[in-house]
Amino acid sequence: MRIGSIIKKLLAAGLLSLFFAVPVQVQASGETFKVGYLEGGDYWLFDRTLQATKNALKEQGWHDRIEFPESAYFSPGWDKGEAVWNEKANELMQRKDLDLVIGMGTDATKALLKNNNHKTPILGMGVSDALKSGFIKNENDSGIDNFTVRIVPGRYKRMFEIFHQVVGFDNLGLIYPDTESGRKYTNLESAREVAKEKGFEITEHVLQNEKTGECLEGIKELEKRGIDAFFVPSLLCFDWDKSDVNRLFESLREKNIATFARNGSQDVRAGALMGFSTIDFSKRGTFLADKMTKILQGEKPRSLVMKDDAIPKISLNIQVAQEIGFDPSFEILAATDEIYEEIVLPKDRHNE
Repeated sequence: MRIGSIIKKLLAAGLLSLFFAVPVQVQASGETFKVGYLEGGDYWLFDRTLQATKNALKEQGWHDRIEFPESAYFSPGWDKGEAVWNEKANELMQRKDLDLVIGMGTDATKALLKNNNHKTPILGMGVSDALKSGFIKNENDSGIDNFTVRIVPGRYKRMFEIFHQVVGFDNLGLIYPDTESGRKYTNLESAREVAKEKGFEITEHVLQNEKTGECLEGIKELEKRGIDAFFVPSLLCFDWDKSDVNRLFESLREKNIATFARNGSQDVRAGALMGFSTIDFSKRGTFLADKMTKILQGEKPRSLVMKDDAIPKISLNIQVAQEIGFDPSFEILAATDEIYEEIVLPKDRHNE
């Protein structure tokens, strides 16, 4: 049966339906607020998250009440390191005119908490794993009065569980810089936990840097060591704006290695086998916008719900499956929410 026919039948049966939240209109009037922003460096996931949050604020009638001053918006760059991130975090925490500060990503949020004045509300966005990073007390309590964050309980562990359930691999390859953030962006702890539970092996390679060439060498080393699956982490060498990610994906496909992309849809569409769907950031944006407006209306950050219990949706690339010799069953296709029939590279990708 042709893949197109399968997809049409699944669509007709309603099995590939995507559900979209209906935005709630909020009447917002009165004073305006200033919001500071810190990220370690530019990253597409950060951009999409912030834009989705701004879109939700607009839908709720808050867009003309919230200002992001240029003087309070910092993206120092990934090459700057903790010293500069801490410097900018301290600058934001020392300001008296900010009503809220956003920490975008694990590194920025860590810097803000390290320099916390315990007065200005801090909202963590795009944090890899707030609990394992030690940012929060538990899933129900941040433990810090002026801090809150969005968490998806068990998300990263679930990635490895689903990947193994679908593919049934024996040896999972992981690459990461041996730093606190590097290990978290590869979800090393969750991978090891699931490997112990499911009985598969993990083969690891430590990177000296996150450049394309270094990551390619790491992948080739893992290929020599017999991996049959690879977890695509959130590292700079897998950022399409900065690296030649296609070279990495091609090497993996040539060796018939199944891949699960941590960043989801963009990578699946461009050459990974599968991942969680991230094509629609609207629900994430609504969740974060709701937290922002509640804080700006006087609610204590610590009192807000941190858990976003959105059910993950699965993405799958049929061309990748065919190239690596993976034949997804009808049950897997039926359970997949987002199917790409071919590999389509990002138009504005970095191409070395």
